[in-house]
Amino acid sequence: MFLSLWHYLQGYVIVEISGFNVEKFLNLTTYHGLILWNIQRIGEKVYFSTSIEDFKAMKQDARKTRSRLKIVEKYGLPFFTYRYKKRKLFAIGIGIFIMMLWLLSSFVWLVEVEGSHRINSLDIIHTLEENGYSTGNWKGKMNLREAETILLKHYPDIIWVGIDYEGTRMIVRVAESILPPTMNALDIAPSSLIAKRDALITYIAVEKGKPMVKAGDIVKKGDMLVAGEMPLGEEDPSPYYTASKATIRGKTIYTVSGDISLDQVRKNYTNETSKKYILKFFDKNLTLFSEKALTDHYDKMLTLHQLRITKLFPLPFAVEVQTCISYVPAYYTLTKEEAEDRLLSELWNEVSESLSGEVRILKREAYFKQTDRHISGTLYVVAEEEISYPVGVEQEMQNKGEMLNE
Repeated sequence: MFLSLWHYLQGYVIVEISGFNVEKFLNLTTYHGLILWNIQRIGEKVYFSTSIEDFKAMKQDARKTRSRLKIVEKYGLPFFTYRYKKRKLFAIGIGIFIMMLWLLSSFVWLVEVEGSHRINSLDIIHTLEENGYSTGNWKGKMNLREAETILLKHYPDIIWVGIDYEGTRMIVRVAESILPPTMNALDIAPSSLIAKRDALITYIAVEKGKPMVKAGDIVKKGDMLVAGEMPLGEEDPSPYYTASKATIRGKTIYTVSGDISLDQVRKNYTNETSKKYILKFFDKNLTLFSEKALTDHYDKMLTLHQLRITKLFPLPFAVEVQTCISYVPAYYTLTKEEAEDRLLSELWNEVSESLSGEVRILKREAYFKQTDRHISGTLYVVAEEEISYPVGVEQEMQNKGEMLNE
């Protein structure tokens, strides 16, 4: 790479040589220390690359071997400069463009986070922005080691962070702490079982802990079902705290309501589209080109194209393309039965999101009523499901200790 750059700065030519003593010519140039590269034979002719100085020096060897030299192509900065030496404004423009690129590459235009799984990458970026490490900042005034310390203090789950520049990108690489085995901490620490929702207890089997309810009891959401304590023994009734473990099922009732219109509309999309191009520069927007929507009915799709010089050098320019896709609305009317079926499906989906994993549906009833052009409905579901969840008893232990001290 560096050798190619050196050749370009010096300038070089691609030479064609022909004659009966081409091999002798090549031997002479090697003997005289002239540098040739990319040598290849095509038919009876040989092509190679060489510098301008060496090309001038090898003319004497060409005369000795009666070979014919011909320059095929000229490459490099000297030829480029000579070609445009009369176009001063063009040369100045190129210089300004190169200076602008160099200046823009001294700023950060994109922040990317790698290695973040549990922590949201956007949260990390926002934390950096709040502390002055955001896009649009000059690289020279940002202390990356300080930014790493900020992230380590702000996120306890991060055990290592490294921030580096890659072109105009600031890459934040993080390593999160390894989670312990998938064991609920409440399976070990003292805990009690609490009711998830209002229910009628239908079954209870306690393995560890002190039962506070029995089958047939009605409980409210948040009531204690099993206390996280057990007696030390028959001779010593004083309690010790443990992680409650039990199977508790209860009969629960769900009620959801909703409505649906008999008048519906369907979108039949056409091939007619219109586009609007917007140039985004920092927080400024400039409309480059805009087509008027062909109809009053359309959906809009946004596409953002980040301008960049290779992957490593994104620029603070972006082109947003707004595409309006036209459609023809098709109006139709649902029958009463179709509307009720669709509404029942929506209500059941809403109930299903609240049900526990292991559940038995005991009863499901739906009632519908038509008002003008709408159908309203209510769904009642009676289910038997697991109704307990664990909570820590540290606060309970603390309260009891304070009572004993008094």
